[in-house]
Amino acid sequence: MNPNLGKMAARIAGLLVLAALLGVDVQAAEENTLIMSIGTMGDLGTDPTLNSKLFPESGGWENYHYYTHYSPLISLDSDGKVIPWMAESYEVSDDYDTITFHLRNGIKFADGTPLNASVVKFNFDRVITYGWTDRRDITKLAVYVYYDYSEAPDENTFIIHFTEGWLNVARDLIRNQAYSAFINPNDVDPAWDIEGTLKPEKRYNGLGPYYVDEDESIPEEKVVLKKRNSWRDDLNFHKPNIEKIVLTHIANPLTAVLALKKGEIDYICRYWRPSLDSLVTLENDPEINIMTQSNARTFFLVTAYWKEPFSGSDGILLRKAMCYGLNREEMVDGAFFGYATTATETMYLSPILPEVPDCCDKGYDYDPDKAKQLLAEAGWKDTDGDGILDKNGRSLNLDLVISSSATLGWMKDLAVIVQSQLKDMGIEVDIQSLESSAYTDSRNNGDYDLLLSYTNPSEYPMVQQLIVFNSGMGDIRSYYADVNDTLAELVYDAYMASNKEDRDQCVCEACDILYEEAGLIPLVHPMEYAVMSSRVKEFEFYTGWGDYEHVEECEICN
Repeated sequence: MNPNLGKMAARIAGLLVLAALLGVDVQAAEENTLIMSIGTMGDLGTDPTLNSKLFPESGGWENYHYYTHYSPLISLDSDGKVIPWMAESYEVSDDYDTITFHLRNGIKFADGTPLNASVVKFNFDRVITYGWTDRRDITKLAVYVYYDYSEAPDENTFIIHFTEGWLNVARDLIRNQAYSAFINPNDVDPAWDIEGTLKPEKRYNGLGPYYVDEDESIPEEKVVLKKRNSWRDDLNFHKPNIEKIVLTHIANPLTAVLALKKGEIDYICRYWRPSLDSLVTLENDPEINIMTQSNARTFFLVTAYWKEPFSGSDGILLRKAMCYGLNREEMVDGAFFGYATTATETMYLSPILPEVPDCCDKGYDYDPDKAKQLLAEAGWKDTDGDGILDKNGRSLNLDLVISSSATLGWMKDLAVIVQSQLKDMGIEVDIQSLESSAYTDSRNNGDYDLLLSYTNPSEYPMVQQLIVFNSGMGDIRSYYADVNDTLAELVYDAYMASNKEDRDQCVCEACDILYEEAGLIPLVHPMEYAVMSSRVKEFEFYTGWGDYEHVEECEICN
């Protein structure tokens, strides 16, 4: 069931002409310059402490802010463990409602202004109470919802107080870039006013080791970042090695592959990485390096549990039958070309996700005979001999909603295999491929029979991942809810737990419900992969979606 590789080669050949027509910028390889493709390009000079949804004229987080401004207090390593960054240490109170950071000495903005606790306080107050309030009012992130006040008792001590405490307060403070992109309070007008306007001439005066050269940058085509002396050089802390980073806009991942093969770029940003089938054409190319590592994410099917045929006890039997009847090994080979592992040991949380208790390590193995038995128990039979099961005069026909977004290209290949396997079980599936916003609307509103979805990267704490089972804590319809809403209560209690024992008890009970009621249909765990020129050395994966990988710490070998 592998996609036709001959067709893939033809697609790439055909895109050679497309690449030329699109005018991909061909740059001679400059010493110590890294050229990276990204799929979207925003405006230059925006204020990252303001959300563009709330401040469309001046605000917005853009990819280049990772290099001009991004400097978190604490961060995560590639295994998802908390590590110090601008704060050399931190403590969380026993009731988890207060976190204290101790800042490093010697941190400075690009213009030489020292960073101190008062500056950090200004930025947190600006982001949480003014610039990104949608995170409180709409997405309901705990950091925003329970933020009480902050204080700076001395130059190097910054303290945040919350109205309620929760176990993962430190990890939650890492997850949002907005409160890791600091600006100088003197750079707004009026100075030190959390509602002040960032001065245009100060738009790149961040804590990052690069500035945007607007003379060399071309709007909507490329952003040229040039290294400047920074506190990371002064403190010998994660020193950047790359003198110039060029972010080149290439919307089509296949065009990015062509540009990489031709030596026009050095690295394809992992957030807009090429499709899995294109990796097959790159694996034996000595000029290209494909790096991989295990991934804590899970791809799965969501069912419309609130309506027929998935509601009630017969709906549980149907979901269990699908769990047993799907051949995940075939999915790994056919849709992922081996760049995945089967999700038969979990119902949702990957076992390699940090902090997941062993009680959640249970799932459904491939057992087609068991699947047939459960379908019969649920009353589904092929009474008219057309190969499709029916019950009470209704055929078992289901719509499967997927996204057509280029960043979710795996959905189409996986959906085709799921469709074929369910057809073999007597279930007719119609794939509905929707553009990104329509897919989001369908997911949020529950307009589907089946929905192909995925968990977040390991930078999201375990209990943060479980929010999808409690619509009161997120902005999407719950992926599953039991009759008494016990699952929703368990998710909330786990999220707000103040000790590991209580949290894990709630998580274990939630996992039991998902297993006993087959709340979801887990499919595979995708592998993480990054595609780059063999000239790029010392690359390391960073926890997250892949839009930032600390590529400034890589080396270029000509």
